[in-house]
Order: sequence, then C-alpha cells, then structure tokens
Amino acid sequence: MFGKIVKNTFWLSTSQIIARGLGFFYFIFLARFLGVADFGIYSFTIAFVYNFIPVADFGIERLVLRDISREPEKTTYFLKRLLPLRMILAAIAYFLLVILALVFGQTGKQILYLAIFGLALFPYSFSFLLISFLNSREEMKFLAASNIFLILFTGVTGALLVILKFPLTILFFVYPLANFLLAGWFWLNSKELNLPLGGVIDLVFWKKCLSQSWAFATILILAVFYLRLSVVMLNLIKGSVATGLYNSAFKFVEATILIPQSLTLALFPLSSKLIISDKAKLKKIYLKALLILVLLSVPLMFVFLFAPQLLVKTTYGSNYLGAVPVFMILGLSFVFFFPNALAGNIIQNSDKFKRFLPWAVANFLVALILCLILIPRYSIVGAAWAVVGGEIFGLIINNWFVFRILKE
Repeated sequence: MFGKIVKNTFWLSTSQIIARGLGFFYFIFLARFLGVADFGIYSFTIAFVYNFIPVADFGIERLVLRDISREPEKTTYFLKRLLPLRMILAAIAYFLLVILALVFGQTGKQILYLAIFGLALFPYSFSFLLISFLNSREEMKFLAASNIFLILFTGVTGALLVILKFPLTILFFVYPLANFLLAGWFWLNSKELNLPLGGVIDLVFWKKCLSQSWAFATILILAVFYLRLSVVMLNLIKGSVATGLYNSAFKFVEATILIPQSLTLALFPLSSKLIISDKAKLKKIYLKALLILVLLSVPLMFVFLFAPQLLVKTTYGSNYLGAVPVFMILGLSFVFFFPNALAGNIIQNSDKFKRFLPWAVANFLVALILCLILIPRYSIVGAAWAVVGGEIFGLIINNWFVFRILKE
C-alpha cells in the first residue's frame, strides 16, 4: 500500500518538478523577451482562464476519484455518461469566461486573448476526465506524462513564436493546440487504456452526479480563484506593469506548491478508503504528511527571505528588481501553503464535507477583502501580504475542521 503511495508520489512530484521547471524557464524567457507590460498581459490572461478549469470540471474529477476508487467495475458506466456532461460544462465555463471579462470592462483585445486561450477548456476537459479515471486506479503516470507534454510543447512552440516576433494573439493559440494534441492521443489510445469512449445522455444520472459534485465544485472553484486572486485583483486595480512585477515572484509559489499537491493527490484514494474504515490510521498518516510538508517548505522560505535580490537578478534580470519585497513576503507563505494543500483530502472524503462550504467561502472573502484593502494602498506589496493573511486564516480553519472530522 505504502509502496504504491511512494511510487505515485514520485511520478507526480517528478513530473511536476520537470513541468514546473520547464514552465518556469519559459516564463523567465517570456518575462525577458516580452517586457514587463506584455508579460503582465500574458500573466493576467493565463490566471483568468485557469480560474474556469474547475468550473468546467464542476467537481467531477473528485467524484470519480472517490467513487471509482471504491467501485472500479463502474468505470464504463460512469465514463460514457460523464463525457457528454463534461463537454457541456466546458461550454458553460467558456461562455462564463467571456461574460465575466465583459463585466470587468476588459478591452476588446484582452477579451480576444481570453477567448483564444480559453479554447483549451474543451480538449483539457476531455483529457483530464480520462486521466481522473486512471488516477482512481492509482495509475498516475499518465497524469505525470500529460503535465510534461503540455508545458514542453507550449514552451518550445511559444518560445519559437516569440523569437520570430509573432504577436501575442498567435502566442495564445499554443496552449489550446497542445491540449488538442493531448486529447487526440487519449482518443486514439482509449481502448488500450481500458477506457471505452461513448456518449450516453442520462439526465437522471447527470442530476444525481451534479447533486453530489456541486459541493466539490464549489470548493475547487473557490480554491482556484483564491490561488490566483491576488494576480487578478492586482491587474484590475493597478494594471499590467504591476501584474508583471508581482507575477514574477508569484510564479515561484505556483511552481513549488504543486509538490505538496502531488503528495495530496497520491494519498487521495487511500484517504477515501480509510476515512470509512480506520480514522485513527488516517490521522497518523495525515500528521506524518503534514510534518513532511512543513519541513519541505522551510528551505524555500529561507531562500526567499535571505536571497531575493540574487534570485531576481539571476532569473528575471534587473528590470524586475522592483519585485524583491514581494519575494521576501511570499517567502513566508510557503510554510502555510504546503501544509494547507493536505487538508482537502480529509474534508472532501468526509460525509461532513458540505458543512465546510461556509468556511471555504469565508477564506475566499478574507483574501478578497485583504486584496481590496491592501492593493490600492501598497500595490504589489499589499497583494503579497494579502496572500500571507489568507493562508494563515486558511491553515487555522482547515485543520480545525479536519481534526473535528478525525475525532468522530
């Protein structure tokens, strides 16, 4: 059992290190070649669209992980009914993306960028639905390989387009194209993966799934919006230049927190089983994982606190030295971000899950209020402190709820 957890964590962590490493170097390249303003536009577009990935999923991934890990014989039944539902949800997410951009008063050019990049929602939804079934079998190498392929294709193709001086409009097509290619591979290999494709319109099944998944969806949507809230709010309040500076630091956070998320995903199927059969054992595993994540966060925190200027000059160059204070403040967030990633395993597998929703909303609102108060006054520094404040509040309420569940 633990051997498989270690193996899956290795696959996911290694892929995330490679993917985030490639993605990070790609972003450094873009930051240097696009300039602060255009890099800010690119950063905002990505942050805005990524918020709608959980809208397109609507909690279905977690539903599959929970139910198919318990009853794998239902794979074909679930897959053929969830596939058309997932495509409908992707279309709804895409529509909401464009509408929200209009509500926020974005320019026609920015809406065009969002509409192009947002096309990735459709193939992404297809591929990662299949991947969720593979994850439920604890075959996580496919997720690992997909992560690497997406960033490798996007990075190499995008860098070539930038060197050839193609406009941003063309650059935003690259990520959707990568996702269409990945979806094509899964389509051609679905039988070999024992994932028979097909489409069954089953309104009763859809209603039942959505009645269960909406709570997962709410948590995931809030979590994803929460993660990139400071980037989006900074762009809306202070503009693309401030966003470019701030996101040069925040990209480090996004890259590194996927390591604890890998451990969290690897533990999810086991958590789903133990929360029913042996909460005492689950508590021991949770505490050990929590300690490991805290210890992993400390070296990163010290690097950000004590060598920010060297970090900025080495990676982004002197044009981004204005982001040094942000690096120092966000360094503090690592010790909260890492252990915070683990609580969702217990909460989402619990039958008390829906009771956590008000607290998830409260966490999001705390971060939003901090952004609205601190960004207008302190700009990029205010955005960084808003992240730290939101993480401290989240760590407290998440673990309070987790230990309530494990006590029962």
